Amino acid sequence: MIDPLLPLPNAHAKVVRDMRIHRFLAVVLALSGLGLSDSVLAEEFLSFPEKSSIVLAAVADGVQIYESKPNPAGGFQWSLRAPEAELKNLSGEVLGKHGAGPSWTLNDGSSVVGSVPAVKNLAAPKSIPWLLIAVKSRSGSGILDKVDYVMRVATEDGAAPAEPPKAEGETVRVKYHALYMFLHKG
Repeated sequence: MIDPLLPLPNAHAKVVRDMRIHRFLAVVLALSGLGLSDSVLAEEFLSFPEKSSIVLAAVADGVQIYESKPNPAGGFQWSLRAPEAELKNLSGEVLGKHGAGPSWTLNDGSSVVGSVPAVKNLAAPKSIPWLLIAVKSRSGSGILDKVDYVMRVATEDGAAPAEPPKAEGETVRVKYHALYMFLHKG
């Protein structure tokens, strides 16, 4: 996928960028339940935890880093080491970063670490899954100090390579894009 926030090198750049922004907003609105029934949300999206609201939505642009590990069945397999991504608003301003833990840190000094495994998981073809992750710890003072859940949706790419690694210790960096929504239960 082409990043919705970066300029494209062709004449259709504005149209494509506008379409990506509208898609982003549609996902935010759909997931927040505005104007859509719960049955639509249940069928097509992860549902929000009861009585939760969006504190912040950010686009992630980065990589999923995989490393080779021994496969119990023989040979090697890819295992997620960590994500590495910038979190941006719709204007392209970098708000913070996403990394190992999983963790999210904003430029205001606030951060959260998620609890693994995910509370909910929804497969996405050829992409990393959509997830709902409970927050297990917070630090700093800022936007994220009120966050109870992190939801990853609208993922594009980022899945481990289909071809297994040939040796232990190999690493690959797979580009991905996603929408992260930071939720407060209240």
